Amino acid sequence: MKHIFILNPAAGKHRAALEVQPKAEAFFESHPMEHAFFITSHPGEATEIARRECARGETRVYACGGDGTVLEVLNGIGEHSHAELACVPCGSGNDFLRFLPNEELFHDPAALICGEARPVDIIRCDDHLSLNMCSMGMDANVADRMVRYKHLPLVSGSMAYNLAVARTFFGKLGQKLHIIMETEQGHVEREGNYLFALAANGQYYGGGYHGSPLSQPDDGVLDFILIKDLNHFNVLRFLGMYKNGKHLDLPCCEMFRGTQMRVQAETPAVVTADGECFSTTDVSFSLLPGAVSFVYPTEMLKNCEKSEFSQIGT
Repeated sequence: MKHIFILNPAAGKHRAALEVQPKAEAFFESHPMEHAFFITSHPGEATEIARRECARGETRVYACGGDGTVLEVLNGIGEHSHAELACVPCGSGNDFLRFLPNEELFHDPAALICGEARPVDIIRCDDHLSLNMCSMGMDANVADRMVRYKHLPLVSGSMAYNLAVARTFFGKLGQKLHIIMETEQGHVEREGNYLFALAANGQYYGGGYHGSPLSQPDDGVLDFILIKDLNHFNVLRFLGMYKNGKHLDLPCCEMFRGTQMRVQAETPAVVTADGECFSTTDVSFSLLPGAVSFVYPTEMLKNCEKSEFSQIGT
């Protein structure tokens, strides 16, 4: 197997991704393996590199950056059965890993080089692949604005998200959506004014918001969370509970588990897939069960008899 490191120097602060290379090279000096390092210089390049390298055979690709870098690498890997995805968190968010114990193990390249890959689910968002969260509505508007704030000096991922929430709060919040879902209870449709509709594979997004606290990325279902429109006063109270994952029992919230959700809007609305945003009036989020092999540090798997995220995360 070839080990490919894709380093995004623009992720996070202080070009942290570039620090991964000397750490990994030190390991390879005493443990010779085929490997290569690539430093990205523009958006989309990580996808190009991952696609090219995976086409050459059995490959483990290390996404060294933030959630956007992981997203690009995932879309380059696609559904190659001989490719594995490893995450070395160097960005401002790195939300997909937040619910795991000993998350700091992912910062050690040697722990991942010696790690094991297990299958996890992913989301197809129209023509794109997503590892963590997809949505349409207010939180997608926030994600769209967050991109502009997170590169400001001294602004962390969570601070950028909070700034984007504050800016979005002073605009129109809800909008009319038509939502069609295939769930464990069967076909379900909803229509009305909603703040947003979320399709979740992971638990956290937006620099630490616990949007889908029951999600497990390898359980073969997505969690669909619908938030009905609220007035500005109630939105402030809701966001505090939403950040802490205490919103599922609120009257404004409905949750379903299933395999597909289609969301239609009367006017163009922002959609986010792991922080990458675009605008449309019609989007579908579909489950691809066990579609990517995700690498865990060996230490994290030591006491796990099963190959389930749910056991690792407890």
